[in-house]
Amino acid sequence: MSTQPILGTRTGHIFIVDGLEFRDLDGDEQLAPYEDWRLSPAERAADLVERMNLAEKAGMMIIGSHYPGYSRHLPEPEDGQVLNQKDVHHDANPINGHPYPAPVLVTSATDKAINERQQRHFIVRDNLQPQELAEWTNAVQEVAEQTRLGIPALFASNPRNHVRLGTEFGINDSAGVFSEWPSELGLAALRDPELMETFGRQIAKEWRAGGIHKLYGYMADLASEPRWSRFGGTFGEDPELVASYIAAVVRGMQGEQLTKTSVATTIKHFPGGGVRFDGHDPHFAWGQTNDYPTENSLHRYHLPAFQAAVDAGASSIMPYYARPVNTSAPQLKQEQWQSEDTQFEEVAFGFNPTFLQGLLREEMGFSGYVNSDSGVIDAMAWGVEDLSLPERFAKAVRAGTDIFADMADPSQLIAAVQEGHLEEAELNQPVQRLLEEMFALGLFENPFVDVDRAERTIGGGEYVEAGARAQRRSVTLLRDNKELLPLDADEVKMVYAYVTGRSGDDRVQALLEEAIRRFKVSVQLVDKPEDADVAMIWVRPEIALFEDDQEGAQLSVDPRANGVDVDQIMEIEKLVPTILVVDMINPWLLGEIEPAAAAVVATYGVTADNLLRSLGGEDGGPQGRLPLTVPMSERVINLAPRDVPGKVIQEEHGNYAYLDRNGQNYAYGFGLNFNR
Repeated sequence: MSTQPILGTRTGHIFIVDGLEFRDLDGDEQLAPYEDWRLSPAERAADLVERMNLAEKAGMMIIGSHYPGYSRHLPEPEDGQVLNQKDVHHDANPINGHPYPAPVLVTSATDKAINERQQRHFIVRDNLQPQELAEWTNAVQEVAEQTRLGIPALFASNPRNHVRLGTEFGINDSAGVFSEWPSELGLAALRDPELMETFGRQIAKEWRAGGIHKLYGYMADLASEPRWSRFGGTFGEDPELVASYIAAVVRGMQGEQLTKTSVATTIKHFPGGGVRFDGHDPHFAWGQTNDYPTENSLHRYHLPAFQAAVDAGASSIMPYYARPVNTSAPQLKQEQWQSEDTQFEEVAFGFNPTFLQGLLREEMGFSGYVNSDSGVIDAMAWGVEDLSLPERFAKAVRAGTDIFADMADPSQLIAAVQEGHLEEAELNQPVQRLLEEMFALGLFENPFVDVDRAERTIGGGEYVEAGARAQRRSVTLLRDNKELLPLDADEVKMVYAYVTGRSGDDRVQALLEEAIRRFKVSVQLVDKPEDADVAMIWVRPEIALFEDDQEGAQLSVDPRANGVDVDQIMEIEKLVPTILVVDMINPWLLGEIEPAAAAVVATYGVTADNLLRSLGGEDGGPQGRLPLTVPMSERVINLAPRDVPGKVIQEEHGNYAYLDRNGQNYAYGFGLNFNR
């Protein structure tokens, strides 16, 4: 017997068949198969595809950034205006500044997006409060409900549940609203796949409460190049741990299968973005190649996490901008080569049938849909620059890409059909896959959310405390000092605090000082290092993707090159015993700042309060283990192959990991516990 789901509607179009209620989405007072929740998502999607016209299919195959009318991202926000009323065009790509030959529509007015361009997939970029988020997503759903077929909207977002100082467009779009957990590296430092699954289940409740249905994440990229600016968004250097974490987060967020409580995951960036030439990212032309110097490194190191995602049932996979190049060592089976002496078609992975069809679908068994990265048609179209926009769409669709990210205008996809580059029937399979996800997520029964529940759930107590505890445990003790740690010693400690790094120093300085004042009555803050019993220095280097990654730039993991006042650190260390805390979002070189420190600690995304509580011994004190290998020098980085992680280099060859003043190797997995 079928179980009646709770239906949600603003039009009131509900009718009864056999004593059961159904939404009348097309308004014809007849029960169409796609309206019948008793059927499978595949059956319902197949029926709906047959009812859709070319414009509706093309609109379904784009997903663009969308905003409330009052959003700070809009050029002319209007206070109190929930729905955006104006189209927005840009002369350059908003992510990397790539100039467009003509202005490009980057976001639509809500009415035009849904009713003219037939768009149903939207990326949430704003850092909205729970009530605002719920009210806005509901308002968009109300517009969608009134369309010809009543197809609902699906909202996606980048990760929102990690400690961040602020937001960064295209990387992390939220800070301080949802529950705050350690960064991805911080979670990896805990080496706890069970916790990762719990994390996924808990944050999925927050996301669905606000009306967000899909995560652009997590990154299954193995971090094999230390200078990559996105290293900190990975789960580190161990292929087995990354694979176990990716599988766990898919299970946690999606469940055994997609349901009305799931958040669909889009695992990225296939087939692994860590293979960066000198650290340069393929957002930019000078970083566009995936060059593999080590034979079979693709399958040995970079694909296992994606295979784990496929096996766990990930709803979609996102290929990266990069393109493989034939200077690589052998990576593919001989039958997958383009010819006897040519391994790769040197086009970006989103246009590459060898990778999307041959490798991902046929070899790895993926049955979900492929979601391109942002701007692959009009900006980062590496290897297909000479094709027209309709031709690029056609090549990507035929290669296996189903939906195109950060696009608001489907007209060139429609043109691909009208100009004969694609048959309309070739859009049916992508649209089928996309609709199956929507049906499985329960959006056709009730796309609306309860505003009061959103306020109670997002950033709610149990989620907040679980995240805070994970932050405290993720802190990694690299070098102990029984005279200074834990910080809850009985005698009064006079503490001097100093923060140095790339961005937000003043803000973090204030947060650290406030945390010290709140921490213990036995801990007091002083203004000068010479007046202190102990100094706490928080070192926060950063390789900024859109600032530092310039053509010809030499990216570095030297703290000096990334905003850290190394000379001031060394001066403080001379004056007073110092607890050196390093925010290890990349494997920073420590040779200048470690030796004179009294104790050394690594963090990966932790609030100042939770840092102090961890160093004070709460929850047992620091329990993290390095999810990366700290290299001994720039020289060993330059000698290492970019496609092999530091963990493996150290294990197989040695002489890679940093050796501290006590003779301890800061290799992958290293970390101490308080032992008192």
